Amino acid sequence: MFDLALSINKIAFSIGGLDIAWYGIIVTSGIVLGLFTFLYMCKQQNIDEDFSLSMFLVTVIFAVAFCRIFYVVPRIGTTYTTFKEAINIREGGMTIVGGIFGGVLAITLITLVSRKYHFVKLTDTAVMPVMVGQIIGRWGNYMNQELFGLQITNESFQHFPFAVYIENPASHYSGYEPGWYCALFFYEGVLNFIGLAVLMYVYHKYKNKIKPGTITLGYLIWYGLVRGSLEFLKIDHVTLGNTGIGTIQIICYVMAAICIVLLVLLYTNKIYFESKSFQTVIDKRWDEIKAKMEIDANKRREIVDKVADTTVDTTNAQNSEVTENSVANDKIEDASKTSNKE
Repeated sequence: MFDLALSINKIAFSIGGLDIAWYGIIVTSGIVLGLFTFLYMCKQQNIDEDFSLSMFLVTVIFAVAFCRIFYVVPRIGTTYTTFKEAINIREGGMTIVGGIFGGVLAITLITLVSRKYHFVKLTDTAVMPVMVGQIIGRWGNYMNQELFGLQITNESFQHFPFAVYIENPASHYSGYEPGWYCALFFYEGVLNFIGLAVLMYVYHKYKNKIKPGTITLGYLIWYGLVRGSLEFLKIDHVTLGNTGIGTIQIICYVMAAICIVLLVLLYTNKIYFESKSFQTVIDKRWDEIKAKMEIDANKRREIVDKVADTTVDTTNAQNSEVTENSVANDKIEDASKTSNKE
């Protein structure tokens, strides 16, 4: 096992000169398994299958884009100096926190455009498939020899799962030699698996008792605490200016704290994510929009009818005029014939 770990080949195989990386295969596998989980959750929530597939596709596109954006932007000018480097995800470099924001944005837009399902109902359906994708996808980080932490010098812990051997840490952090480092990808994967198991248990055990938004808040709390805490083990993380405070840590801990407060307010009946009053306002506004659209349609029909009536009247008038002229001409011809006979 360790001999294999010491000689990782990032390329799985090649097709026509195109190298297919293990990273891409593993991340794609995570997306596919996430899709199956998502379809299962949608069936549990009685969400239309066609709608589910469309939502999944849009959400994945937004999530992947924001994963990359959150990773690249803080490193522009150092790690990434060209646009081609910035969009080349085959070499790795994704920040899951960015994917969360991208996913939330996508679901928000879908909710506003479709107006078919409540926002929280969709997020409760989506978070567990997201966790499945994260758990699988972290092994892609292993194949790319990334997402590792502080160097482990104690020989007692220089083995998996405590540590992972990194052949070229200098490609990520200059000055570091090949050796054993904290297996952050594995730590996060295991902790996310525990979180997924807990959420699955809560969902199935108390499906008819938990309030809308519980699963979403539970995921954000768990992931915020996990990711924020693991940042302490990273060799070098992006900080706010020269403060030494990790940017991702602040985002994660603030997100977790806000969600804890929201969860408490939710179960003390201070807030409701699917309140009748909220739905009434939405329905009323939607009815107003539809009524306006119907009024506009009626106005357009009236204009079309008036134009049609005017056209008909004009045509009839022209036909009448032609008829009158024809009769007059006939009379003139008759008069002329009579005059000739005389």
